[in-house]
Amino acid sequence: MKPQMKLFLAIAICGFMGMTACKKGKEPETAADERPQRPPSPSGTMSLRGTYSQSGAIGTFRDCTTGEQWTVAHEGDNLALEEVYLASGVPSGSPLVVTVEGGIDYRPRFDGAGREIMLIVARFVRLGPGDTCP
Repeated sequence: MKPQMKLFLAIAICGFMGMTACKKGKEPETAADERPQRPPSPSGTMSLRGTYSQSGAIGTFRDCTTGEQWTVAHEGDNLALEEVYLASGVPSGSPLVVTVEGGIDYRPRFDGAGREIMLIVARFVRLGPGDTCP
């Protein structure tokens, strides 16, 4: 292959795949694999059982099955979840087992510094007083 043709192909690939792949000296398909993966969309809601706790205006959910923890977004049925938590009489920050339907997605952080993965509660299902998570 002629040197001019190699140069043309290299420029075309870098332009198509983005210059980051060429700057790092990696193959374009490798650079594409390094892109951050987006979590499942809340349109794919699921039933989640976990502990919910609230401290101030920020609620946190820890999934009983996976142990993953997310901040709860201030949207959807979050208000119902907050109301049940506050009415339960537990001290602020103490966990309660709840079941919700929802999904996870990126949302702006409450402190305004970037974005984070949050739980979006589509529907509060039930409070499990006395229930525990493994």
